Amino acid sequence: MRDKPYLVLTVLDGLMAVQYRVLTVAVPLWLVARTSAPHWTVSAVVLANTAIVVLFQVRASRGVDTPKAGAIAFRRAGLAFLGACLALSLLAEAPAWLVPVLLGAAVVVHTVGEIWQAAGGFELSFALAPEHAVGQYQGLFGMGMGLGTMAGSGLLIALCLGWGVPGWWAAGAMFALAGLAVPGVVRWAERSREPR
Repeated sequence: MRDKPYLVLTVLDGLMAVQYRVLTVAVPLWLVARTSAPHWTVSAVVLANTAIVVLFQVRASRGVDTPKAGAIAFRRAGLAFLGACLALSLLAEAPAWLVPVLLGAAVVVHTVGEIWQAAGGFELSFALAPEHAVGQYQGLFGMGMGLGTMAGSGLLIALCLGWGVPGWWAAGAMFALAGLAVPGVVRWAERSREPR
């Protein structure tokens, strides 16, 4: 019984890991194919994401030191990804002067979500693993993230470029629903844990 919540968390983290391909795959293709943004904005997106993570990751993850805090971070991340996806969906119809504003806001919101997801994932993957099998559980959790990252490119291209604006909404909804599910699964995991 103890393993089932951890497995569900692994799947949810895998779904959330698709977000690692939003700014590196979906946004560049979206910008070039569907917006009036100059091509140099692709580099600006990656640069902004990197700078925000380097400058704020430690500060933003402070306080994510319990399973409950990790679950809250995941929930916030899912909602941030939803907000970013909604903003990105607007780029296709936005006038040229508004594209950089929307893009900048989307990148900042998405990157904050990325930081929250990473902090929550680290906390939950370690805190909910039984002491006698931390390595095995970490391997499982890492596999979920790896599968999500691997499948992310194809999924986001199919959704966001294939479906266009509704695809961005679907991707955002997937992230939000995964994030919203995590607190309940964490409570389930804590109820299922063996007493120490």
